[in-house]
Amino acid sequence: MPPPGVVTAWADNITLLTDIFLRLIKMVIAPLVFSTLTVGIMRLGETSTIGRVGGKAMIWFISSSVLSILVGLFVVSLEQPGSGLNLAIPLEATDTGLAVGGMSLKGFLTHTIPTSIAEAMANNEILQIVVFSMFFGIGGASLGEKFNAPLVAALDVVSHIMLKVTGYVMYVAPLAIFAAISSVISTQGLGILLNYASFIGGYYVAILLTCLVLLAVGYVMLKKEVFRLVSMLKDPVLVAFTTSSSEAAYPKNA
Repeated sequence: MPPPGVVTAWADNITLLTDIFLRLIKMVIAPLVFSTLTVGIMRLGETSTIGRVGGKAMIWFISSSVLSILVGLFVVSLEQPGSGLNLAIPLEATDTGLAVGGMSLKGFLTHTIPTSIAEAMANNEILQIVVFSMFFGIGGASLGEKFNAPLVAALDVVSHIMLKVTGYVMYVAPLAIFAAISSVISTQGLGILLNYASFIGGYYVAILLTCLVLLAVGYVMLKKEVFRLVSMLKDPVLVAFTTSSSEAAYPKNA
C-alpha cells in the first residue's frame, strides 16, 4: 500500500491530462459553432426562407430541449446520481468566495445578447455566439450569393478545419478519461466504479426515454411519415453511434 502522500500526488498530477483535454474542447467550441451555424444560415438563401425554416427549427429546438430537461429531471429524481460518492457539500451559509447572483428571465434574455463577439468567444458564451452567428448569417444571406459566396467558402473551410481539429482532440479522450478515473479510484477506491456504472446506466436510460418521447411527438406531428424519417436516419445514426463521432455521419461534398 503506497503512502497517502504518494497517492495524493498521483491523483493531483494525473489529472493534468484531463485538464488539458477539457481546455482543448473549450478551444474548439467557439470557432466551430460560429463557422458551421453561419454557413448553414447563409446557404438557406433568401431571408424569407431563413425566417420560415429558422422559426420551425427554433420551435423544435426549444420544445425538444424542454422535453429533454424534463426526462433528465425524472431520471435524476429516481436514480439520485452521486448519492454514494460521499462528497463534502458545504452548508448553504458557507462563504465560498464566489459572486452569486439571482437568475431571472430578464437577466437570462439580456445575457444572450453579446456586447462583443470577441468577449463572447473568449468566455465561451455559447448562446451569445449562436445569437451573433444568426445575425451574421442572416445579414450575409441578405446580400445575395454574388457577394457572400467568398465568405461562405471561407467559413466552410474554417468549419471543416475545426471539425478536423475536433477529431484530433478526441484522440486524447481515452487518455483523459483514464486520468480522471485513475485519480478518483486512487483516492476513493474501486467501489466508486459501481457508482459510475449506475450513472452511465441512468444516462443511457435517459437517452432512450428522450428518443421515445421525441418519436411520440414526431408521430403526433407527422403521423406515419415519422417512420419513414427514422428509416432514412437509421444509417447515419448507426455510423455516428458506432464511431462515437457525429462528424462521421455528416454529408460530404463530392
